[in-house]
Amino acid sequence: MKISVAFVVMVAVGASATQGRRCCNDLAAQDSLRNKVFMPGSTVYDAQLKSYYSANAAQHAWCMVLPESTADVQAIARTINRRQCPFGIRAGGHSTWKGSNGVKNGVTVDLSHMNTTTYDEEKGIASTQPGARWGTVYEALNPHNVSVVGARTSVVGVGGFTTGAGYSFHSNAHGFSCDNVANWEIVLANGTVVNANAKEHADLWKAQKGGSGNLGFVTRIDHIAISGNQLWGGFTQYNLDKRDAVFDAYLNFVDKTEDSSPDQTILALLWDNKNGFTLRSILTNANGQANRPAFKEYMSIPNIGSTVTSGPKKDIIPQFTGPTPLGQYANWFTATAKHSFKSLAAIDELHHALVPKLQAAAPNATFSTLISLQPLTPAMVRHAATRGGNVLGLEAVVADGPKLNWLFSITVDTEAHQRALLPIARSFVYTVNKKQRDMGTYEPWIYLNYAWRDEQPFPHYGAENTALLAAVSAAYDPAGVFQKLRKTGFKLHPHH
Repeated sequence: MKISVAFVVMVAVGASATQGRRCCNDLAAQDSLRNKVFMPGSTVYDAQLKSYYSANAAQHAWCMVLPESTADVQAIARTINRRQCPFGIRAGGHSTWKGSNGVKNGVTVDLSHMNTTTYDEEKGIASTQPGARWGTVYEALNPHNVSVVGARTSVVGVGGFTTGAGYSFHSNAHGFSCDNVANWEIVLANGTVVNANAKEHADLWKAQKGGSGNLGFVTRIDHIAISGNQLWGGFTQYNLDKRDAVFDAYLNFVDKTEDSSPDQTILALLWDNKNGFTLRSILTNANGQANRPAFKEYMSIPNIGSTVTSGPKKDIIPQFTGPTPLGQYANWFTATAKHSFKSLAAIDELHHALVPKLQAAAPNATFSTLISLQPLTPAMVRHAATRGGNVLGLEAVVADGPKLNWLFSITVDTEAHQRALLPIARSFVYTVNKKQRDMGTYEPWIYLNYAWRDEQPFPHYGAENTALLAAVSAAYDPAGVFQKLRKTGFKLHPHH
């Protein structure tokens, strides 16, 4: 008897729907999860879909479960394990690619309702839940005149940012966000709660610093607080003919940056339909000190506008964030290169060549591109060693000096226009990396929080760190739930 492909597909779809009903009904039947499981078409389900930063990531799950406590997450973990439910994890929902933080054929565990921030003055610890956004964290800590090593935009979620490393305005002075975690509260695949810190489960503590969603559900993060809540900084825009001077200022600044200095710099190369190409520097002092000597070379370059100001971080960070419309088709890519003028120039020149190709492919599209250029310095990386280490593998990357990490973002108005432009954008990233290889300036390291779905970060963390991650995964998740059933984010074993 001959069986048609259509019949096989129909059976598979039917089996998926049946499993979906069982998983969602079983979750909804748990005492602690009543009124926290939402089906397609419900008001909460639809609102959560609309709250994703990128429309690509907003996937129509079988159902969404929105826990409000660690106990709720325990119930979810046990149900997922028992029913073998495919699932995804969402914290802030700021990753951009399909499958990054939402699942289609499965259950989306949406941590948005776990969003509190508290401060223990005696211990100097700020505790956040993973669904908090950094803007609300800074608001909550402001009355205490403290802050934490957090994101540079208000809308980014705490959970994904911190477990993926977390590049911050404080990184030169204090390292990455994950380096400043004193304790992770984690619900393991079997529903057990553990605290991972320097004294207990220290292997898990270290592995979670860069391990992303591979080891369990992170339900609380205890951050080492930083004294002070002030920030000085902003954007400065230049005419394009000042490019070489701005690039030189960036390179010289990074070369001269002192260990633990609160001063930092980023460059931004932008294009949009209204303004065309623009060139900006982003200068910051994480202690709120204005016009530091380290920025003297930048300050000597004539500019055409500046937003630089100072004040509480809770007020300044939203200015960096700017308007963040939800539901557009955003895509992020990343790579790393050597710290050199020719690395910067190659990226800029290829960006200028890219835009006409995008315009030709979709003449009626409204889109924008952004290239963010930021340093990875030995000073940033050294902090990890004093706090138990992490698994990022950057020690080898910066052993011979600072490197250039870059983000390429393209945001498009419609899905149809994205289909036309995305292959060109991907080709651009390939072309830049090939150019860097040809020049001898390519560095094989991927920043997870910026990476697109095929830019696997873990193979670049080094053999020792990938071995630790594998060992910790096997020890704390022997059934491989977070490798096999978890369908979102980057996995230690991408083939699962």
